[in-house]
Amino acid sequence: MQLLEKVTFQPEFCSEKHEAPEGCHHPKQIWDRLTIHGLWPNNDDGTYPQNCSNEKFDLTSLQPIRDELEQQWPNIKALPNSASHGEFWEHEWSKHGTCTGLSQLEYFSKAVKMLMPTPSIVKDAETQHSVVKKDDLLAVYGGAQLAALVCKKNYLSEVRVCHQKETDGNVGKRMDCPQSILRESSCGSEIRIASFRMEEEEESATVE
Repeated sequence: MQLLEKVTFQPEFCSEKHEAPEGCHHPKQIWDRLTIHGLWPNNDDGTYPQNCSNEKFDLTSLQPIRDELEQQWPNIKALPNSASHGEFWEHEWSKHGTCTGLSQLEYFSKAVKMLMPTPSIVKDAETQHSVVKKDDLLAVYGGAQLAALVCKKNYLSEVRVCHQKETDGNVGKRMDCPQSILRESSCGSEIRIASFRMEEEEESATVE
């Protein structure tokens, strides 16, 4: 068993949802990058355990890392002043976190610490409205066996990488992903990069 780290490129998420989520109307600059979707225990055959205990999600237990969570694992669908703001974290904990053997604080803390910075070639392409070569992006993540790149309409949507799962539940080193994960790659040789600014420009053009 390994741990699958899934990160989402938030500008593409907003573009895909046609800016319907609340946070897409006035996105924070800190969200303009790859942020955490989840950390999933995963079997080699593509299946994964889920809902492994009835331990209730306790948002107060995450207070020591609350600022980091807001930045690295944001809920764009429900902003901090919304009563449903914690539902994204609650869902990920109940479905996946309960199967790690970690406490809630350990689970979220480890996910935050292991998040890799958004590659500069992605940010450059976003700024320049250009494309990223698939092979170049895979090279940043260590090669084709170490990452799955997921696209929607050939826009970068997610990056998925695998980590060893230690016997005590802790997150180990990066490892080759099983074929069941690598088969989820769906990007072409040239990957388009969405941007919040692009969405704003399209909206302005429509108004004019």
